[in-house]
Amino acid sequence: MSNEEILSNEELIAVRELLDVEKIKELRLQYSYNMDARNLDTLMEVFAEGAICGYGPYGDWVGKDVIYNNYKETFKDTLNTPFVSMHVNTNHLVKVTGPGTAKGRVYLLDGMTKNMDGSDIEPGKSNFLWFGLYDETYIKVKGEWKIERMNLEFFWPERHISKDFSSDF
Repeated sequence: MSNEEILSNEELIAVRELLDVEKIKELRLQYSYNMDARNLDTLMEVFAEGAICGYGPYGDWVGKDVIYNNYKETFKDTLNTPFVSMHVNTNHLVKVTGPGTAKGRVYLLDGMTKNMDGSDIEPGKSNFLWFGLYDETYIKVKGEWKIERMNLEFFWPERHISKDFSSDF
């Protein structure tokens, strides 16, 4: 192996950070997939114990028990109907902020395949529920990335934006 093929310490640090970024992106996708599949027990695995979810008009949900119970109530009519909603995530920005900490932003296109009560969507009616932006912080717990805080900023069809939200990242 030549010296040009050996990674420098700076390159090794960058590779480690890229691995963390990819693990965080996978965590975010697991969140959306398990929410849409209505796998609530598996969904809870993405959250840190004291997680906080700020959902604008739906309020702030603090702690895994509250988050679980609120999802169960929100999806009570569709718990046995996976993929009634489909949370499409795109444009995910992730910045590692320290050892075991990171922040992220990801666009949400929240589409519906049925109404939240399980009934069919009327022909010609929009099947988009929300356009939003997840603003998140992540922590590493026992070697695994978890969502510590999730704030969903809603932009359409209604605007519900946190008072401390900034477009700076």
